[in-house]
Amino acid sequence: MVNRRYPFDEMDSMMNRMFRNMFDEFGGGLGRDYDGEGRMGRRDIHLSIEDADGGYVVVADLPGFEKEEIDLHFDDGYLTIEAEHEVSEGDDAMHYTRSRSAFERVRLPEGDIVVEDIAAEYHNGVLEIHVPMAEAMDDDDEGHRIDID
Repeated sequence: MVNRRYPFDEMDSMMNRMFRNMFDEFGGGLGRDYDGEGRMGRRDIHLSIEDADGGYVVVADLPGFEKEEIDLHFDDGYLTIEAEHEVSEGDDAMHYTRSRSAFERVRLPEGDIVVEDIAAEYHNGVLEIHVPMAEAMDDDDEGHRIDID
């Protein structure tokens, strides 16, 4: 079977990326599902939040992504998970690109989170984020990028 490339495929792909970026930057959930409990997303990440000793454990299913393709951020009480995977195949005569992305923004339960001690691990398509709680939280929290082990 021969995959044909149509003249507007690249333009269609660029428009999809542009709208996705526009909603990410300006929407804060615009155009996405909102479940009324602080969760906004494209609904392609299965996610759970569980109570753990001294905090919470967030488990997100991200099959098909490499660790390096996942960006994890905590800012102003929200945990944001973004992932993008792109595969290009073909040669000069026939070339195509497939991309897949996932996004989830979760408002964590109220409490004093120790931002510096948030830790994440990624194995076999499952991202596990440990969010520790403390007695007091600094008022100068400016967000924190979380490295994934």
